[in-house]
Amino acid sequence: MSRRTRIGFIALILVSKISFAAFAQGETLAALQRSAAGFSSSIAQSLPLNAALGLNWSDAFIGRLFPGLPPSFGVGVSLGFTTIELDAMAELAEHFGFGSLPNITRMPFPAYTAEARVGGLFLPFDVGLKFGILPEVGLGNIELDYLMVGVDIRYAVRDSRLLPISVGIGFNHLRGGIGGSVGSGRSFNFTDPETDAPLEIAITAPNVNFNWHTNTIDFRAQVSQSLLIFTPYLGIGVSHAWSRAGYDVNATVTGPIDRVNAYLRYVGLDEMDLSNTGMSSQIDNNAWGVRLFGGASINLPMFRIDLTGLYSFRDGNYGVSIGFRFQL
Repeated sequence: MSRRTRIGFIALILVSKISFAAFAQGETLAALQRSAAGFSSSIAQSLPLNAALGLNWSDAFIGRLFPGLPPSFGVGVSLGFTTIELDAMAELAEHFGFGSLPNITRMPFPAYTAEARVGGLFLPFDVGLKFGILPEVGLGNIELDYLMVGVDIRYAVRDSRLLPISVGIGFNHLRGGIGGSVGSGRSFNFTDPETDAPLEIAITAPNVNFNWHTNTIDFRAQVSQSLLIFTPYLGIGVSHAWSRAGYDVNATVTGPIDRVNAYLRYVGLDEMDLSNTGMSSQIDNNAWGVRLFGGASINLPMFRIDLTGLYSFRDGNYGVSIGFRFQL
């Protein structure tokens, strides 16, 4: 029999019913690894946009810390989401016995940061830091993991009250994951590359986690203009990401596990780590991303509210964020 549970991501994320299958036969090991490769490739394209959330302050340049009165600095928080394509994740999840996922092509992928920015000394530049973490926590049957750390520096190539323009470079690290227990088990069949004999491995009482991490170098240019209590802004960013994504399964594994990687090499697929207590596959992908971002802030005395939209030209994913900050 199947049972139903609720899967939640974080706060305002997706809540939908997912069914879990009982022990199932007939999955092929090759199909599993092809889906893992597709998942890694798909999410690697989405991660640079998500890593760009945070530190999207409306001012192209906040001013100098010294000399200048008052000294220019600010602290705040931001939260938002970018979308990721769901198809590749859904395909990989189905191999492990997850039932049908929501009938949508894109899924909101959240982020939040505490952040600070301080003006430079003498020269027209500023430096920003951001940090967000969700320690590994459980929501019923679901486990979540999230970490984001970033730093950037922006230099005002046009330090003017009229249309200030800055260029910048930054580094971001993003890590995340979601998983949980699913059904009573699965089996995966394959062929011995030496004898052509049909073989099978089985996993019992699996706990499946999909995970990812990325490091990005980000280049961007931004222009803004203060208009009374509003500051509209527009920018373009180019990111290169070194990413790794895949799955980890904690389970009792039975069968000829010593023949698995020989088979995967034979059919030209990524190998997996395999033992009697689990299996995992993490696949590297590098990707470039180009995004347009912009929005406006509402400027109150020593306080700002930022509204930002982002769009990725490479894969059509998009995002929004809202930030609240104290700023001098």
